[in-house]
Amino acid sequence: MEFFPWINNLEKLKETLAHLEAKAPALWGKMDAQQMVEHLNWVLEISNGTLDVGIRTPEKYIEKSQAFLISEDPMPRGFVSKFIPEDPISHKNVDLKSAIEEFLNSTEKHQKYWREKDAKNRNHFVFGSLNKAMWDCVHNKHITHHFIQFSLIEDLS
Repeated sequence: MEFFPWINNLEKLKETLAHLEAKAPALWGKMDAQQMVEHLNWVLEISNGTLDVGIRTPEKYIEKSQAFLISEDPMPRGFVSKFIPEDPISHKNVDLKSAIEEFLNSTEKHQKYWREKDAKNRNHFVFGSLNKAMWDCVHNKHITHHFIQFSLIEDLS
């Protein structure tokens, strides 16, 4: 499966998220639409310098984790990282529209943060220390996974 470059296409993100409704049912999982957008935003805040996290994956598994990250394999439906709470976190924003605005702002901040910083790395709690290209893989795979979850795009896998 080839992943759309969501992280570098703010207009396509806006266009796609415009179809997301607060009551949209998920095909799997416990998150509602707003929690999904806020979850995507949380990972963006890690990549754009807003939040710092430690690496939780044991060193001996990092290479395998990163190989999955750069592969064309999609994230499995219903996948729940053991490092994320099983139950969704309460809404951070007042509504879905505000959550989407925050997500789009974080996307712009991600792009700005990484300009001319390709050699710099930031930690991802599962995948380890990542450069911009690897972070782009994280976001493109992650956004695709959750957009499929909420039927915003077709599952082509």
